[in-house]
Amino acid sequence: MNYLVNPESLVFIAKSLDGFSVISEVVPQWTLLEIATDVASEWTDSWDDGQGFGSSDRTYMVKDFIDSVIDQSGLRGRYETKFTPRLSVVEYSEADHHERVFQQEIGG
Repeated sequence: MNYLVNPESLVFIAKSLDGFSVISEVVPQWTLLEIATDVASEWTDSWDDGQGFGSSDRTYMVKDFIDSVIDQSGLRGRYETKFTPRLSVVEYSEADHHERVFQQEIGG
C-alpha cells in the first residue's frame, strides 16, 4: 500500500519528539508499528486523492498516532500530546484539561 506517511516513518518521527521516550520505554516496538500501520491506513484511506498533504497534515497524523498509542496502552490520564509550541508528549494536567473545556464552553 502507498501510505501518505509510511508507518515506520511515523514511529521514527514520534521517537524524535520531546517526551515520547517515556512511552517508547513501556510500549514494545512491534506495538508501535502495529498502531502506526493502523493510523497510516486510516488516514490514507480517508484522504481525498486531489487534496495535497503537507507538513502540517503530517504533524497531525503523528499526533493521531501518539494519541492512539497513549489510548491503546492505557496511558491516557498520565500522558497527552500538546503543542509546546511544537508537538510534544507531556504529563497529563487536570488543570490544563479544565481550562481547555472552559475555553471551549465560552467560545474562546
